Amino acid sequence: MATPDTTARFEVKIPTTWTQASARARITTEGSLELELFDFSDQAQQSMGNDVAWIWTVEAEDMPALLRALPVQAALSDQALIDALVSGHGHVHAIRDWIRAQNIPLRENFDSWA
Repeated sequence: MATPDTTARFEVKIPTTWTQASARARITTEGSLELELFDFSDQAQQSMGNDVAWIWTVEAEDMPALLRALPVQAALSDQALIDALVSGHGHVHAIRDWIRAQNIPLRENFDSWA
């Protein structure tokens, strides 16, 4: 689900390496990319007392830099962009790490009461 301040124009489930977690990628109506990881594991319950979630955001103004770092077909559609990220990197953590390695600004929000 998109953050309270955003609305998804395109959203899909993407892989995560965590067994008790769910990940999604979305393009917002504002043109930002959001990567979401929802952890509902026993470890999250034990250490935080509840489920937790992270949302990493590439703001709309930084999307041109992201598109320049990807194959040209990533710019064809929202689906093509997310497909390029997943096919090139595999799972949500690898995508996040790759974006950071490209020096593309990536805002992180953590919700300890997800």
